[in-house]
Amino acid sequence: MEYALSVKDLRVSFYTRRGVFKALNGVNLELRRGEVLGVAGESGSGKSTTGLAIMGLLPRNAKVSSGSVLFDGRDLLAPLTSIRKFSTGRNESAIRKLHRELAPIRGKRISMVFQEPMTSLNPVLQVGYQIAETLVIHNPSLLASRKLARVRATREDTTALLKVIKENEGSETAVREFVESRHLKGLEEQALFIWRRNDINELRKERLILDLCCEKVGSTTKRLLESLEGGMGITKAPVLSRLLRRVLFKEGYRKAVEFLSTLGVPNPEKVVQMYPHELSGGMRQRIVIAIALINNPDVVIMDEPTSAVDVTVQAQILELVKDLKRRVNSSFIFISHDLSVLGEVSDRIAIMYGGRVVEVGPKEIVLKAPRHPYTTMLINAIPTLDGREIRGIEGEAPDMRNPPPGCIFNNRCPFAMDKCRKEEPPSYKVSEDHYVACFLQGGK
Repeated sequence: MEYALSVKDLRVSFYTRRGVFKALNGVNLELRRGEVLGVAGESGSGKSTTGLAIMGLLPRNAKVSSGSVLFDGRDLLAPLTSIRKFSTGRNESAIRKLHRELAPIRGKRISMVFQEPMTSLNPVLQVGYQIAETLVIHNPSLLASRKLARVRATREDTTALLKVIKENEGSETAVREFVESRHLKGLEEQALFIWRRNDINELRKERLILDLCCEKVGSTTKRLLESLEGGMGITKAPVLSRLLRRVLFKEGYRKAVEFLSTLGVPNPEKVVQMYPHELSGGMRQRIVIAIALINNPDVVIMDEPTSAVDVTVQAQILELVKDLKRRVNSSFIFISHDLSVLGEVSDRIAIMYGGRVVEVGPKEIVLKAPRHPYTTMLINAIPTLDGREIRGIEGEAPDMRNPPPGCIFNNRCPFAMDKCRKEEPPSYKVSEDHYVACFLQGGK
């Protein structure tokens, strides 16, 4: 089976004045291509730390003592795992090296939707600029191709393009083949966006598609765009660089309008000119999702995207995630403390406790026939409409500066045995694609 991302025996500790906090204690996760993997657990179980570790966004007091994050045949955390003995200086140097190595990957091939959009968006920049910036940094050739396609296209080209769209009922394959035959790459997504809009009538759509041609640019700008389209990168010359960036950001705003429209944002032309504080919580969350997805990454990590919004907006975001799953080729890690949310969007669910994955399997099995005591207790703590008694989990989560020996859940587990207090349970396969780290499942 092909995996988009694989986390193996990942162990991360944080060195603080109050001791060494063992945040992750052998996390094993495998994300398959095209799936949504839900990750659930109590606060402090290591969910967000796992996501940040995958992205390489760890503070300088973090030590990766062992494990790997394999993406496209490469261990993303290799610079950190090479450090044997922790020291702040060595760690800072390794983290700087890690940031340099991951800069071409973050935002382009792996992206993350952070927990609170108001803290992850820049309050003094328009949201359109922040979306466009992601494209300018990671995919400027796409913006150059879009702009040059409108410069090169003639009225005859756009008339023929409109005919292809009508005859094939907006088929993306047919439109793409036509555009490639005319050497107008970048025009297809602009035309299809217009054709799929629901807020304008068909006559207006036809007029806008026909007008995707004959755009005028200066000869210097055209040469710069052509060199960028050919893979030369943004020029270092200060004056020319400013000229090119101005053109690219303007095109980035245009692309942002198109993308926000597909995310269900009303009046995207106005929204891209607004600042984060002018938007509602649900709109800000859509902006953050747009920033994460606009480069069509292979892996998207969503860290509790519904925790800071009301239930109505939560339902809208869940519908959006399900729609994105159908339309894009990305694989998703959806982190949440709410199992009912994960039941809506996930294909598989991993349950975390004390920095370990204690159970993972298809969502139907994990939610309806859990095998780990912690998963069962977590489900029993969810309120229902059938009058069933809500039972909380007795005891407290362990202090991860001094975790108990053996199974991390032994101090709260009603089925704990002597073996549980001495040995750490391996992950047992209890059924097809269902794994549980509990001695109760040993030999089954």
